Amino acid sequence: MNQKAAQTMGIPEPQAQFAVQQDIDHAAIDGLVAWMIDGARPSANAHDFIDAICRRLVAAGVPIGRFALFVDTLHPNMSGLRFAWTPENGVVQSEGPVDLFAREDYQLNPLPLVMRQQVSVRRRLTDPEALTEFMILGELRDEGFTDYMALPLVFSDGEAHAVTFSTKEPDGFSIEAIAAIDLIQRPLARLAETYLLRLNAATIISTYVGRNSGDQILHGRVHRGDGEEIEAVILFTDLIDFTELSNRRSGPQIVSLLNDAFDIVVPPVEAHGGEVLKFLGDGFFAIFPYNGATTLHDAVRAASATLVEGERRLAETPLGQEVAFRSALHAGRFHYGNIGGANRLDFTAIGQPINYAARMLSAASTLSLKRVASHETAGHLCVAPELAAEIPFKGFDGLQRIYAY
Repeated sequence: MNQKAAQTMGIPEPQAQFAVQQDIDHAAIDGLVAWMIDGARPSANAHDFIDAICRRLVAAGVPIGRFALFVDTLHPNMSGLRFAWTPENGVVQSEGPVDLFAREDYQLNPLPLVMRQQVSVRRRLTDPEALTEFMILGELRDEGFTDYMALPLVFSDGEAHAVTFSTKEPDGFSIEAIAAIDLIQRPLARLAETYLLRLNAATIISTYVGRNSGDQILHGRVHRGDGEEIEAVILFTDLIDFTELSNRRSGPQIVSLLNDAFDIVVPPVEAHGGEVLKFLGDGFFAIFPYNGATTLHDAVRAASATLVEGERRLAETPLGQEVAFRSALHAGRFHYGNIGGANRLDFTAIGQPINYAARMLSAASTLSLKRVASHETAGHLCVAPELAAEIPFKGFDGLQRIYAY
């Protein structure tokens, strides 16, 4: 086997086999492997088990100066996560942008090779020839590292992620140190897979049903009727003149427009303590719960501040010249939980206040009003509203007051 092939498979080159001597505490390594196989208890998250693994490896004589775990994730705004560990800083987490896999700096590193072909890569950073092969190697050499290994972490479904180990030892990793790292490779893959399954489940649920709703589902509220009665300010929005906008654009164009608009106005909802429960075509439906420490007054102010911030941010973009949102605010007590049939459920809000808020948004459209509030919320706004109309609502008795602000 030639030297380059030996390095690619993670086998140290022959001359290093006799030069590197590192005392490894094999009993400590065996104990670490057993702990990892047992689930790395009681580590609560990736930061905990990564820090514990690295520190126990170092204590056992494996000279790790830098560790990095890379996992692909199911997330709408990122491609993956990196957990980097150093003795000085512990674990530092960073996110990979959505377009990471297409970037040149990513393709010029060992990770695509390691994950795609499920092979190990080892490079001695004291070899000038090795430094020209992958971008990160020169960067590590400049930081004082002498040896680098990238290994695949193969999950039970055959999908591969990656982990890297670097050292500043003058002679690099010894045969014994590499053997110790090899022993933890498979149990580390199981721990990473378990963590990623939990993370992806939480992310997917929160992405599609909302953060608080997702927490409810993950904590066991998965049966029809599961839920609770809550009090909240209800916000309904839609785009003004959306029918005309959509008639002048193709399907992909209107989807892009909606995504751009929502990307501007949705973050303020979460920033002010609200939760978007549903996207309703050209608009969305959000709630701002109140109880105890948070009053109705606080929740109305939070919801109206959301609208002000969203409109301001939209107006600062070219998109603001094309689109504007209409909104309706109401408040009340309603059921927040599961509804559905057979194996298809939805975690949402159901009740008279929800219906009333939807009727208000429809009335705002009919009356050509941009922002409306109900009698229950109008008095808590930070600006004085005006009574705009008293009109009937389908399904509700008498005339209903519509306030504009």
